[in-house]
Amino acid sequence: MPGAVPTTRPLLSVEEILAKDKSSVFALSTSLIQLYALLAPACLVVCATNGYDGSVLTGLQGVAAWKDQFGKPTGALLGITSAAYPLGAMLSTPFSAFISDRFGRRWSVLVGSFIMILGVIMQCASTTIGLFLGGRIVVGFGITLALTAAPILISELAHPRHRVLFGSLYNTSFYLGALLAGWVTFGSYRIPSAWAWRLPTLLQAGPATIQMIFIWFLDESPRWLCYKDRHEEAFDMLVKHHASGDREDPLVLAEYFEMSETLKAERDFKSQGPAQFLKTPANRKRLAILITLAVFGQWSGNGLVSYYLTKILSTIGITTQREQTMLNGTISTVNYATALFAAVLSTKVGRRTMFLFGSVAMLVTFSSLTASIAVYNQTKSKAASQSALAFIFIYYTSFNICLNPLLFLYPTEILPFRLRAMGMSILIFSSKAASFFNQFVNPIGMDALGWKYYLVYVGWLVVEVTVFYLMYPETRGYSLERIQEAFG
Repeated sequence: MPGAVPTTRPLLSVEEILAKDKSSVFALSTSLIQLYALLAPACLVVCATNGYDGSVLTGLQGVAAWKDQFGKPTGALLGITSAAYPLGAMLSTPFSAFISDRFGRRWSVLVGSFIMILGVIMQCASTTIGLFLGGRIVVGFGITLALTAAPILISELAHPRHRVLFGSLYNTSFYLGALLAGWVTFGSYRIPSAWAWRLPTLLQAGPATIQMIFIWFLDESPRWLCYKDRHEEAFDMLVKHHASGDREDPLVLAEYFEMSETLKAERDFKSQGPAQFLKTPANRKRLAILITLAVFGQWSGNGLVSYYLTKILSTIGITTQREQTMLNGTISTVNYATALFAAVLSTKVGRRTMFLFGSVAMLVTFSSLTASIAVYNQTKSKAASQSALAFIFIYYTSFNICLNPLLFLYPTEILPFRLRAMGMSILIFSSKAASFFNQFVNPIGMDALGWKYYLVYVGWLVVEVTVFYLMYPETRGYSLERIQEAFG
């Protein structure tokens, strides 16, 4: 049975208590080890499906059995096949915030994972490009439900000292899925049957299956419970996970009071739905940040490199199945390592620093990549080919510092509770809309303009640097309940 909630306000805030505590961020109690042993597989791997999808389709484009099965799709057909996944994600956006807010964060992850598994089965069983495309739409439909709720559950359930680290690690699992897909494709392309492409397609269900198993055993968000007036349960969750059962722990008392007071004030707002984002200047700024961050996450050149690596490698003279699938796996592995580094860096460095440094580095390295590809196409120089390949790795490192850890961490920080699920839905819808446009248009643009198409992204990266500098406030050092101070 839930116990009684505290009634005496603590003297210190969460931020003040954490400032006095000199414990290492890696110091974990038994209760926190148990929490994170469930939280990591239940939520952190959600983005692995995202990464697996991007990498597996890249790898399949280099597998002869897949091309023979579906008639070597190119141009608009290849574009719509790639874009089917974000299209499905866009279609489920209206339901994601509703399920997360109405039934809880856990149910949103569970339902989304189940739908993704159904979509993978459709893809694996397909014999025509139409059914394969339909399966990708179904997988996309499910991913939004999970992507909306998982980072919220992480931010609302993790210990305040670990919230930034776990929030930053969330999007790194994109590369966990990508490297798994890359190496599975590299290992399976030699299979002398349709299983050369069916096996890596089927394994896309792996992350969703893991999520479904572990989410059953994970507790609900204490902030969601508190917002639903289930205060005793919310306080018990904080005591259980953050204080090892100590109901007098100062940090837990401060967490509970800040959480309950903030959510009580938020419940007093009558406005509901997306219209809330238009009510105040601060909310309009939040909306602008959500949309621009989502677009930047797809239009920084990463979508071009991620989904069409095979075509890019072909433009610099790397054309064999073995070379292309091996490099796909190698790039994904290096990306995962640099993304983990960026996640740890985010606990030490301010958000604006990472946005600005990373975006400038992306501009420089993508411009260099474009120049190397241009030189190779004109001279067939081996040095230019090697330079382009090197800049792919360097560019991705820049992208990972700028956007990988912050793409989901930053929105969960800037959004108050009543806007959090709706805001994440807007972020994901905007991201998938940008991805849909990207994936449909990119192969057409590359076929029509060749290396000159890369100049579009060079120009766009200049826009990103400007927007990061002018619009994005610093949020480092604030608790979730006090983050509104960064917006005045």
